[in-house]
Amino acid sequence: MRRSSTVGVIIVAGIALFFAFIVFVSSYTQIDYGTVGMVTRFGRITNRIMQPGLNWRVPFVERVVVYRTQEMVYATATNLDEYGPGTYSDFPTDTTTADGQQITVKYSVRFRIDPARITQIANEIGDEEDVVEKVVKFHSRILARNIPKEYEALDLYTGNVQQVQEEFETQLRPLLEKKGVVLEAFGLRKIDFRDDYVQAIEQKQIEAENVTTEKNRAEQAKWKAQSAIEEAKGQAAATIENARGDAERIKLLAVGDAEKIKLLAQAEAEAIQVKGEVLKQYPEVIQLQFVESLSDPDGNVTWGIMPQSNIMPFLNITPEEMSKP
Repeated sequence: MRRSSTVGVIIVAGIALFFAFIVFVSSYTQIDYGTVGMVTRFGRITNRIMQPGLNWRVPFVERVVVYRTQEMVYATATNLDEYGPGTYSDFPTDTTTADGQQITVKYSVRFRIDPARITQIANEIGDEEDVVEKVVKFHSRILARNIPKEYEALDLYTGNVQQVQEEFETQLRPLLEKKGVVLEAFGLRKIDFRDDYVQAIEQKQIEAENVTTEKNRAEQAKWKAQSAIEEAKGQAAATIENARGDAERIKLLAVGDAEKIKLLAQAEAEAIQVKGEVLKQYPEVIQLQFVESLSDPDGNVTWGIMPQSNIMPFLNITPEEMSKP
């Protein structure tokens, strides 16, 4: 009987130790880095937040709801498997532009939960998945449907994406902040258009490029023509200047010759006048010249009449008279 009692005590003690070990283990909760734990007691928030590390709690009474405080990503994509773990993926958003074109918007939202507002988030929203579904997804998809409607399709197609992305961030940031979510970045990755619209735009671009090419050719031809005209003008101007210079030189030469002729004429006239005065005063001079001409073998004087008084001699100075019989 005593032996049975001893065995029973050992069994009870073992059970007690086992339960004590369970209670001990349940009293501590490990919180990983990049997360925080919100403590609840019988479903009521205690306002106690566990930080990363080993934390104590009342076993079987208190439970811990873990929230990640690291950056998370909510992304819309056609292939939902292209993103890794830790990313909340969703289908792209369909909407229309201001001119009625159908488009599909693909974007990404990088965000994190503010650890200082976990209590507010838990009371108003719920756990992490509720935050993504009710805050990030809800507001971003509404903006993705509404903001593109303010733009023409051509503006979005030709690259006015940066302005749209900035508008997304401007409107989305306060909406998330109000709910305890910090927006790190918004990325408008791609806007897809219908195939018929893309083909029409590409055709217009081709036509525009052709027009630009023809315009460039026309401008080039115009430039060449203008260059030829300017070159011709330059050559004509040079020719005119050369002709003007030649004319001036000819004029100057003509004027110079005229002056020379005038001077020579004046000189000859003065010489004749002087000779006449000299001959009047000294008639013997012409007689001397007559005699010298007769003695000159190259002279042309063949005969003459020597005057007896102050009469000028009559001289034959025609060479043809010598050939007569």
